[in-house]
Amino acid sequence: MKNLILCLFLSGAVSRSGAVSTVALDSPSPLVKIKIMVKAGSAQDPKGLEGAAALTGFLAIQGNSGDPARPLTKERLAEITRPWGSGAYPTVSVSKETTVFSFTIPREALSQYLDQVLAPLMTKPLFDAKELDRVRQEFLQSLRSDLRFQQIENLGLVALDNYIYEGTPYAHPDMGTEAGLKTVDRYGLMRFYRTYYRPENVVIGLSIQDSGLKARLEKIAVGMGEAEAGPFPAEPAAVPAPVSGRQVLVVGLPNAISTGIHAGFPLPLTRKDEDFWPLYVGNVWFGTHRDSFSHLYQVVREERGYNYGDYSYIEHFEGRPANLFPPFNTPRRSQCFSVWVRPVGHAYAGHILRAITWELENFIRRGMSEEECALAKNKAKVLYLSLAETADRMLASRLDDEFYGMSPGYLPGYLSRIEAVKCSEVNAAIKKYLQARDLKYLIVTHSAQAPKIIEQIVSDAPVWGKTPADYQIDVKEEDGRKLYLVPEPKLDILRRDALWADYSLGISRDRARVVPAEKMFEISDLPR
Repeated sequence: MKNLILCLFLSGAVSRSGAVSTVALDSPSPLVKIKIMVKAGSAQDPKGLEGAAALTGFLAIQGNSGDPARPLTKERLAEITRPWGSGAYPTVSVSKETTVFSFTIPREALSQYLDQVLAPLMTKPLFDAKELDRVRQEFLQSLRSDLRFQQIENLGLVALDNYIYEGTPYAHPDMGTEAGLKTVDRYGLMRFYRTYYRPENVVIGLSIQDSGLKARLEKIAVGMGEAEAGPFPAEPAAVPAPVSGRQVLVVGLPNAISTGIHAGFPLPLTRKDEDFWPLYVGNVWFGTHRDSFSHLYQVVREERGYNYGDYSYIEHFEGRPANLFPPFNTPRRSQCFSVWVRPVGHAYAGHILRAITWELENFIRRGMSEEECALAKNKAKVLYLSLAETADRMLASRLDDEFYGMSPGYLPGYLSRIEAVKCSEVNAAIKKYLQARDLKYLIVTHSAQAPKIIEQIVSDAPVWGKTPADYQIDVKEEDGRKLYLVPEPKLDILRRDALWADYSLGISRDRARVVPAEKMFEISDLPR
């Protein structure tokens, strides 16, 4: 029965009415899901107004809309939608290149909902100045306090994005920078809405086939973008400069109890490229997110117990560490390869940095065996069950297909593409796209530990991690010498540890710097 439902969902069609694109599934659910994707996000924030995209999206819902004399406030919105369940209250997510509004409505309430809620939000946002100040303060609080000092793992993930895309429109948090958020005013939001909330920039997603509903939504979309404000000039695409050699940015925190490690470099492909699929299979083997199947997880956590997990990515993965599976609706025209080592003890940071670099280099050098490829392909197929688990995910993926111009789409073509991948193609893609020579490392650690970690990074001397005692290896004294009684299964661990310890990163001191966390995200440029 589950397979039947999947087939019904995935048989959905794409249509275009004038400038508006619509994707529609065929869900039997009594609840209808509607998504409206605006193909503009934080990468379109004008220079100096970083935060405009996020504020525009949130104020479209919470900043009053409709008739100025009797506006649809957030309180009225809650009152109207309450009888239809919590899903009826609109939500919005803003990522680098898209803003997506989501609505869940009982079928019998659709007409009323479109008139009273969806149409005024999308076509007549008022961007109330008082609400703007309130949301702005919430964003600033989240940036200054939560992201910088309380969400240490998120700090590293967002900071790596800034570091890899330094100098491009991707190089700031989606919620904006401190300076940008302070500067954006109501007129700036109107200009952003006028510039990007245009029908030709909108994709509508529907979970049901209903020509009448589709026509009404497309009519609403045609009415979007009207505002008494001039448009912004178009922002250039985010094209990061190639990374040359290895370099390190250490973010120092006054309260970090452990050290997070990240590394990455830009990738010249996205999921619409043919080479994506063999590289995807290779990455499933090397570093699948939050899964004990992967190689990195096995050698760092499972065999040695350094931390909670170790992963690699060939696409941006929004919502880590909470999300187990990659969410949709955060598509990017520019992707990067990255490695995320969840926090380890400060004393082990230098050793683990060498370890992941050695493992990446070794992975590229040796490639994958036929058996490893078969296991990775099977794992990829298992992951599909979670990727396509809900109607919401399937609808969201169809919007992304429109963004990328994929046909067949990501989920409809997923299993056949995985099945068609040959191991020779996996190894060719690994050698073509992955490398360990030109890397940016991002480390988040305690401020007092930063100089010590820098010394370990630039040193050519061995940097050791755990000791035989940490591995519970017995030792005895004999003729004044220590003899370690190493069990056979642990010999390989110690041999690999020695390779990691002796591996020189070849990073000179002038390519490693420390910045305080409180200076991060003040502006788009990284602190100097």
